[in-house]
Amino acid sequence: MNEGNPVSSPHPAALRARAMQLVLEGCPAREVARQLGVSPQTVYRWRRSAASGSNLAQARTRIDELEGELLLCREVIATMRQMMPPKDGTR
Repeated sequence: MNEGNPVSSPHPAALRARAMQLVLEGCPAREVARQLGVSPQTVYRWRRSAASGSNLAQARTRIDELEGELLLCREVIATMRQMMPPKDGTR
C-alpha cells in the first residue's frame, strides 16, 4: 500500500481521528496502534502530520496578523507625511 502518500491513504479518516484523540489523551502510540490495528509507524506519522499541520496553521495566522500590522504602519506613515511634510522638501 502507498502509506507515504496521504491522498491515497488506506485508512479511513475516522480511524485517524480516533488515533489522534487517543494520543492526545496520553495513550502511548504503540498502544494506540495495537488497539486500532495499524502499525506504530502509522500512528507516529499521523501524529507528526497533525503537529506540522497545526504549526502551519499557526504560522499562517501569524503572517496574517503581521500583514495587518504592516498595513497599519504604512497608513500611519502616510498620515504623518500629510500632517508634517519633511523640512528640506527633498524626501
